[in-house]
Amino acid sequence: MNNVDIFSATNEKKMPSWAKFEKAGDVIQGTYVGKITGTIDGFGNAQIIYQLLKSGEVFNVAFGENKKVIHQDMAKTKFGQIVGFKFKGKLQVKNKVGKMVEVKDFGLYADPKIVDTEWLKENTDNMPTVTHVNTEFAQEKSAANQEFSNFGVSESSPVPSNDAPASVTPEDKLAIITKLGYDKLGITDMAIMKEKIMEITGVPFLQTHYDKIIASLNTIGQ
Repeated sequence: MNNVDIFSATNEKKMPSWAKFEKAGDVIQGTYVGKITGTIDGFGNAQIIYQLLKSGEVFNVAFGENKKVIHQDMAKTKFGQIVGFKFKGKLQVKNKVGKMVEVKDFGLYADPKIVDTEWLKENTDNMPTVTHVNTEFAQEKSAANQEFSNFGVSESSPVPSNDAPASVTPEDKLAIITKLGYDKLGITDMAIMKEKIMEITGVPFLQTHYDKIIASLNTIGQ
């Protein structure tokens, strides 16, 4: 066992990437391999994450729980199907308090006859199940924000965990910081992002300071 190299590239656990929908017509297509419920996005809104396998990489596609049509249609979709999501553009609609807000319009493309036969064969005895994150905290925060929600789709969210406690974990906070770094600073490289965040906020990039970092990043552009 002393000769085992656990740090070899083949043993590294790769985290899913996040699908980005930046302009009308942006799409993502892949094999439907996972579903995660009970997470919240960086704005405190409840969301559901669908996971698509594309070219050997898993992508998270997250939609707010108020995207009822998407979720109803996905409830009929089975793991192993080829699924596509398309950002169709933005619409102006009234929210619950009668205010006009801009929302993102998405389309789901799926056919029960179009499946990934190779993936299904490989996973016949190991089919995925829906992952449920403990939602007490998420539901409370979502309810507080629901009235003011813009009904938009979340393009990123805290990375969920099967044994996540009923609170925001350090991993959740790091995921929020990563999204804010992308949205506010336009940076995707984590090493560069850390340096830039410390430079802008003056806060050391340490786990104990994640709350301060999030608060500081949220003030950018206000």
